Amino acid sequence: MEPHPVAEIQTPEAEVNTDSTVRVIATRDFGRELMFDERLELPPDASAMAALEQVAEVETTYGGGFVDAINGIHSGFNENGEKRDWFFYINGIQSNVGALDYQLQPGDVEHWDYHDWTFQQSIPAIVGAFPEPFLHGYDGRKRSTIVVYSDNLIEEAEELEKGLAPLRLDDVSISGTAELPVSAKESSNLVLLGTADNELIMELNQNWKKLGFFAHFENGSLVVLDARGETDKTYGAATGLIQATQNPWNPRGTGACENAAWMVTGTDDRGVRNAIEALLRNHAQLQYAFAIVIANGEIIKIPR
Repeated sequence: MEPHPVAEIQTPEAEVNTDSTVRVIATRDFGRELMFDERLELPPDASAMAALEQVAEVETTYGGGFVDAINGIHSGFNENGEKRDWFFYINGIQSNVGALDYQLQPGDVEHWDYHDWTFQQSIPAIVGAFPEPFLHGYDGRKRSTIVVYSDNLIEEAEELEKGLAPLRLDDVSISGTAELPVSAKESSNLVLLGTADNELIMELNQNWKKLGFFAHFENGSLVVLDARGETDKTYGAATGLIQATQNPWNPRGTGACENAAWMVTGTDDRGVRNAIEALLRNHAQLQYAFAIVIANGEIIKIPR
């Protein structure tokens, strides 16, 4: 695969929170429908619930600790028997505490999504807050980020490291898969760069359902599922994929809310290149997404 120079990235001020503000977002159906995206000055000691209540009409249950409805959209079963609820993410990380108990930190992106959880009851991380969680982490604690590459992708890894710098991601390094220290694999944010035969990507792919994915590789193709776990579409050559989970090599597990593992991958080298280009040049199209597929020049939010 021939490397391409990294284009200069456009970083509009609106894409990156200032240190004194937070964003509060609500979407439906895995980020496909935007309800609102509001920026607030960070009040002292504000909880995620308090910030949500500043920008929306909120109905709660269980003593005010569980969000039952936002702007009249209620949890419950729909006419198709799908169980839908509100789930919230901080900087792309599914929170392990309730909204009353999470104290917002400067720059946080608080994202609520209303979706069916019949198939995937837990989706530990999403890509739609990029450049989070690499910029601000979770609960004010930021981990370093390592781009981990397959042997034939060192130049692409260097491009990605360089390309992330304009997004204020200054704590990024690169490592070959075989050279990655165990301690770094456990404690860092990881951006895994390679095809399905990369050993770390292969391990995630083998555990795709447990990790909250809606796409996985089978026999050289990418199988994408819908919200109910049925095959939506199968993609072949030159298909890219960006999807995230919480770092499964963290000894505390994928609910620790400490670090993330992102796959920037594809069905082949061209697919990986397409995924890199989407992340660096078209990252605005990741906004609100749970994961994306890049196929035939199109960025597709999944699940659909």
